[in-house]
Amino acid sequence: MGVIATDRSAGKQAAIKAVKWLIKQQNADGSFQPLSEGMAGFHKVPYALAQSGQSGRGVRLCTWIVDYSLDEDGDFGATFGRQGPMERYYLYPSAWIVAGAQKLGQFGVSMRAWDFIASLQHPDTGGFLRTGPDAGLDDEQDMLSTAVAGLAGLYMGAEEAATAAGDFLVRRWESQPSSGDRMYLMVRRGEEPVRVHTEGLDREYILQVASAKGDPGPEGQWYFVAGLVAGFLARLSEATANHSYLRVAQEYINFCEAGADDRYSSPRSGFLGWGASILYALTGNVNYARIAEAVAEAMVARQAADGSWMEPCLPSDLPSAQTDATAESVIILLETLDNLEAGGE
Repeated sequence: MGVIATDRSAGKQAAIKAVKWLIKQQNADGSFQPLSEGMAGFHKVPYALAQSGQSGRGVRLCTWIVDYSLDEDGDFGATFGRQGPMERYYLYPSAWIVAGAQKLGQFGVSMRAWDFIASLQHPDTGGFLRTGPDAGLDDEQDMLSTAVAGLAGLYMGAEEAATAAGDFLVRRWESQPSSGDRMYLMVRRGEEPVRVHTEGLDREYILQVASAKGDPGPEGQWYFVAGLVAGFLARLSEATANHSYLRVAQEYINFCEAGADDRYSSPRSGFLGWGASILYALTGNVNYARIAEAVAEAMVARQAADGSWMEPCLPSDLPSAQTDATAESVIILLETLDNLEAGGE
């Protein structure tokens, strides 16, 4: 059933090649190339290095982050600011850094930054404000930032914040259109879905799949948002022993099954497979293993000869996207392999 089921060494070898490529991008002081783009490229690297057994290199990066990226408020980007998609999704890179630093035991990063992230959680809804500290309570909260910040909360042991984020994402599922062919990914003014938005940003606001009339869903959809939500909710279910989170996590993955033919093979698909693999580990449902394997196989096929990947799930035109995509792929492949093995026991 695909490269991971028939020969898991293919996925492992792809991850090993990717880690070797990442190591070559690290400077002697622990920073990563391209240096001028700061956390746009390195935000998933601490997590990837921790996951791949390169903790020494991860610690060196975290030391550099404290010196050059972490400010006195616990925010990142002190020297190089925020560039590319990090400007629109303010908390997304911060949450990945916190989760990775916590895995590495670098509490001087994770604990100092977590309080800042938590301050951007909406006090009434539990969602996280997309645009950061300058946002008002009526501004946009998005499912992507909320899922990754919630995951960071789990790593930090912040059960109250993680549960509030999970409850927000459960309500987002329960309030989606009854047509079943679209999912609104952002809300504003409390929990009002954003249906009208700036032209050209359709995929950031709406995830579309096939309609009841049989009209196929468009390609290039942001399946990774639903995958990250599902993975976070599944982990929250484990942490709280509340199985309702697991049920909704399954609904998010099942929704994507009505997506276009590229739902497993697009650069936007990686975390869909990751989320499905977590569900397989927890439920033993072979359909989730099938999804995870299909996504992993497509990822291996997209890997460049030098071991890198060119496109992360969150689209970016920056040169640092190559580093981001490669670190992201290491995380997805290694955790997917672990989850497939756990589910097969």
